[in-house]
Amino acid sequence: MEHIYNIFESFVLPAAVLIILVVLLIFNAWIFRKIKSTASNENFTKGAVSFFLVLIGILVFILVLPIDKALKGQILGFLGIIISAGIALSSTTVLGNLIAGIMNNSMNRFRNGDLIKIGDFHGRVIRKSIFHTEIQLEDSNIITIPNLFIAHNPVKLIRKTNTVISASVSLGYDISRVKIEKALKEAAVSAGLSDPYVYITSLGDFSVTYKIHGFLKDSSKYFSTSSLINAEVMDRLHDEKIEIVSPAFMNQRRVDEKEFIPAHILHETPKTEEKAPEDLIFDEAIKSEKIEIKKDYLIETEKKQEDLKEKLKELKDKKEIEKMKSAIKRNDELKERIEHNIKEQIEKDKEDK
Repeated sequence: MEHIYNIFESFVLPAAVLIILVVLLIFNAWIFRKIKSTASNENFTKGAVSFFLVLIGILVFILVLPIDKALKGQILGFLGIIISAGIALSSTTVLGNLIAGIMNNSMNRFRNGDLIKIGDFHGRVIRKSIFHTEIQLEDSNIITIPNLFIAHNPVKLIRKTNTVISASVSLGYDISRVKIEKALKEAAVSAGLSDPYVYITSLGDFSVTYKIHGFLKDSSKYFSTSSLINAEVMDRLHDEKIEIVSPAFMNQRRVDEKEFIPAHILHETPKTEEKAPEDLIFDEAIKSEKIEIKKDYLIETEKKQEDLKEKLKELKDKKEIEKMKSAIKRNDELKERIEHNIKEQIEKDKEDK
């Protein structure tokens, strides 16, 4: 009986270590569920904390096992070899993406909902994680880009307001530059751009390349406006009887002075209010951006709450104290509503998927 008791006693400490590890992991998950609405990189932090807890837990568990010290040394040595081999094999991929993910998150180069261009990929960010970033492209498909690729390539972040939209067109030397620039500026204004300006980007052997620029107030319509300005450029140049054909093309074909301008449409179909293409294309990115905006508002609310509590400590008048307490209570209620709204939005997005 004493022998059985000794065996049981020797395994109490390892069992206690396992129980403590499980409790810490559950506590870790609970903590991050509570702060999920305010932490932008909670998945990364939660994963990193869990990994280190498990690693430390395994080491402590081995050390408290009721076995010979030499055997413990062998187990720890074997564990070290496995960890070293894992790091060596994944150093160029997993570890590289991990370090790149830490760098991207700490630098805060872009956020969910931002319109970015990385290499040939152009779209809006859906979510960032420890190893990769998900982007919804202009064709509405979703692509997962490793963080290592993002770290090795320049990231072009499109401004949310007053971003520049441009369009290029090549025209002959026989057409007045003043006339062309006037038509191009009118096209930019018709496309919804402000403060248009024209650059002459090259003087070719047969044609001049003009580039019209304008400022777009809301970059959420970036792609549709880029298409619209091209359409408006064509329409305005045709209205001014300016042919959009290269002189080389004219020299290669006999056209008998025929103008390559489509007939003017007298009766246009009235425009109807429709959703912008971006609202349909970037549906996932728009949802993600809305959550980010709510998180920002929640952080502002918490900061305001801290300021109110600090002011409350300084007050001495009872009426002022009561007013401040009422303001703090309203702020608390607002905070709870925002947190509830964020959780509902996240759950709804998961169900939609």
